[in-house]
Amino acid sequence: MCFNLFGPLINNRVLARHLLAPLVPERVVEVTCVAIEWAPVPCEAYLGDHTAFDAFIEYRTTKSRLCALAIETKLSEPFSQKHYDGEHYRRWMRVPDAPWRADASEYVANIKHNQLWRDHLLAVAVRHQPNSAYAISRLMLVRHPDDGDCGRVLASYRHLLRDNDNSLLDMPLDRLTDVWMKAMADGTQRDWIQEFRVRYLELERSAQRTNVCP
Repeated sequence: MCFNLFGPLINNRVLARHLLAPLVPERVVEVTCVAIEWAPVPCEAYLGDHTAFDAFIEYRTTKSRLCALAIETKLSEPFSQKHYDGEHYRRWMRVPDAPWRADASEYVANIKHNQLWRDHLLAVAVRHQPNSAYAISRLMLVRHPDDGDCGRVLASYRHLLRDNDNSLLDMPLDRLTDVWMKAMADGTQRDWIQEFRVRYLELERSAQRTNVCP
């Protein structure tokens, strides 16, 4: 799903800028990089593990600021149930303008949203590296609107973030594809998104096929 959604943007920076623009608060002037399954290196300078983003978009704003949008995609699989914690992770909660509430420390590593916390930490770490080129970094969760478990994990995790935080973006697939359909003028590109919607969102078609006798 991630590749079908973001793969077409890798070699088309104009299209990438056009489709990224309605997803982030800043005015996007240029997309400089789109990557699938991306992690910064060396890992020891970040979280010290193998946490990676499903997709990663680097872009510039009208003020020539370089920004990063890290993307985690969820279709039907649950968040990882492995528990990770320690100083490699906690140190990024102490950076200036960290997104977490002061009283969140006891709860952030909870196993139900541990993976989401680590993804968020990595997005923060990308911006707060010494000599980082990024003025802004965010994590965007792209999720299926019918995945109630994912929605509940996100809602629980949001309670740990400051009220004015905008470093975590929630993007259900139906909302994302609606936005992109409106942004596209080219018929071929609209066909791509429509085919994506049929495959991943119009689940009633699958239900109808299972009820057809051979």
